[in-house]
Amino acid sequence: MFDPRDPYERYWWHYDSRRPLSMAQIIALKSVDTETVALIWLLLEHGASLTVAGPTDPQPGIGKTTTLNALLQFLPEGTALAYMSGMYENFAFTQLPDIDPAKTYALCNEVSDHLPIYMWGRVARRYLTLPAKGYHIATSVHADTIDDVIYMYQHDLRVPVQDIRRLGLVINIGVVGRVYPLRRRWLTTHFLQPHADPKRPDVVIPIPLSLWNKFDDTFEHADSSILDDLANWSGMTGSEFSTALQRRIDCLEEVSQGQGIDMNEMYSVIEELRKGD
Repeated sequence: MFDPRDPYERYWWHYDSRRPLSMAQIIALKSVDTETVALIWLLLEHGASLTVAGPTDPQPGIGKTTTLNALLQFLPEGTALAYMSGMYENFAFTQLPDIDPAKTYALCNEVSDHLPIYMWGRVARRYLTLPAKGYHIATSVHADTIDDVIYMYQHDLRVPVQDIRRLGLVINIGVVGRVYPLRRRWLTTHFLQPHADPKRPDVVIPIPLSLWNKFDDTFEHADSSILDDLANWSGMTGSEFSTALQRRIDCLEEVSQGQGIDMNEMYSVIEELRKGD
């Protein structure tokens, strides 16, 4: 059975990437900008679940695992990670006497039917409903757009809409341009609206947080009304949220200069910033 303490097994089970990158290094490569990452950082610190989606055309090295691992550094201090064992998962960790769902992220390498080490069917459905029991999840999928992610969860896996609304952040990444070297970009970042729209109770509504603009290779960001709603979701005032967001933007701008600091250095920077919150 999978042992996440073993580096070889972590790589074999597709939990570790061949060339890990910190979020500062990913920003330095222009895959995403500091404003987008700072907002995700703040939401992850307040317990948002996470899906990283990559193209359905199975291109190797697209960056889902690298992106997911880099973002895990932003999880709340004291978070426990429960590594899933694909189709072999029995969710025994939920029966541990000292488990605290509020402080636990269930980490799945991928939700797909490609390999037994990934999750699909009833096992994936049970996994995706863990947030209803107080847990948080972080995983990756093959899906080209946010609509494809929602369709997969709602129709292919038959996850109830009220459970999909608990799945928080969805990042769609991809490769752009037609010349080598390939350019990876975070095409869209959405937050799934946690409450139902009275006019469309059966619809899952994705709230856009960041959209890549292909015409000038920049990112368009959420407006103030969306940020106010996110502040309310996180339990912060608008002023507190704005201040915390700007501190993270400033931090990321500093550490992503040049080639960006590595993952070990990133841990130290995150810890230091949290001391000042």
